[in-house]
Amino acid sequence: MAFSRTKTYTIDAARQAIHRYCAFQERCQSEVQERLRAMGIVPEAQAELVSELISGDFLSEERFARAYARGKFRIKGWGPRKITQGLQAKRVSSACIALGMSELNEEEVRTYLSRQRSKYPDDQQWIAWCLRKGYDLAAAKAAMAGAD
Repeated sequence: MAFSRTKTYTIDAARQAIHRYCAFQERCQSEVQERLRAMGIVPEAQAELVSELISGDFLSEERFARAYARGKFRIKGWGPRKITQGLQAKRVSSACIALGMSELNEEEVRTYLSRQRSKYPDDQQWIAWCLRKGYDLAAAKAAMAGAD
């Protein structure tokens, strides 16, 4: 059985739907393109709609990268490496990734790691947790030294 779309979109209906989609939260271009593809919009119209969103300031890769980095660090506690990999998976440009990573304050990262250190008394568990969360070994060892 082949996949069949239950709803077809005109260009105006797709424009309105994608404007709502982008206004709800920050999106990157790959998310918007995937959404348009799922809506069944032809590639030529997709490119036109994406450029319209960018010119209308509904879509900004830089703004998305900054919001993504802030949110993943503050809400999920992700480290720089994991945030960078997440942005790369969303096909964000390296320049925008660098801008997003500039949102991470080193002092804030150190404070977060020192608070988390008390949860892991064993050094191996601590280092494993830091590496899973996307922090580098130097940051993990600095937090270990600072907590002792």
